[in-house]
Amino acid sequence: MKNKNDPKRWRGFWGLSLLLVIVSAGCQTSPQVKEEALSRMRLGDSLLQEGKATQALGELLKAAELDPGNPVIQNVLGIAYLEKGLPQPAAEAFKKALELDPKYVEVRNNLGTAYLRTGRIPEAVAEFTRALESPLYATPHFAYYNRGQAYLALKDYGQARQNFTEAIRLSPRYSLAFHGLGLAWKGSGNLEEALEAFKKAIEYAPQYAQGHYDLGEVFLELNQQALARMAFQEVIRLAPHTDLALKAKEKMRGLP
Repeated sequence: MKNKNDPKRWRGFWGLSLLLVIVSAGCQTSPQVKEEALSRMRLGDSLLQEGKATQALGELLKAAELDPGNPVIQNVLGIAYLEKGLPQPAAEAFKKALELDPKYVEVRNNLGTAYLRTGRIPEAVAEFTRALESPLYATPHFAYYNRGQAYLALKDYGQARQNFTEAIRLSPRYSLAFHGLGLAWKGSGNLEEALEAFKKAIEYAPQYAQGHYDLGEVFLELNQQALARMAFQEVIRLAPHTDLALKAKEKMRGLP
């Protein structure tokens, strides 16, 4: 997700686990080469955190070439592909990570995200479910949120609400889950519930422009035009040079 207003950012949203393990099953890579590969992986991860996905991808591809048997490198490589908007090669990297280490459960959530972005929704749901079924998965609220997103795409608003609600139960200040819950309530026509969920989303992430935009849309549908204008103005203030700001300006036309 490239939106800089996203309060969780990419690292948490995909549940990255940088356990610096070296897997040598069937691999004759020398210790020196493995260490160089790990150094490049660490640099790639650092570049990703700085928002430099192109440079990160270059380092991670070199790391994977040096040590093709390391599942952690494949996982971070997949995340770099996702940051570049390339979900198909991301999925291939995540699948290779799982081939190398079938117990690397965090990769299930990441693979599900790649499937979600390529429109392979049932497969995405299956991967998120596999992650949640593992007692070793340390951040299940991420997978519940992502599975909620998948059910939103399927317009199964009941299942979406259940997953977002569970994510919130596990992480009570998880603003993205409140936002997803708002979308699920809105999709099923429950505007008052959607309104409360969107308010919670921006309470915990005041800089989240998309949350303000969706709040404005609900205010419009409830004919609360002054509040809608305020919400859209906040979108423009937070993200002035974006398509979202242009949409907010369009929504404001004709408002008092």
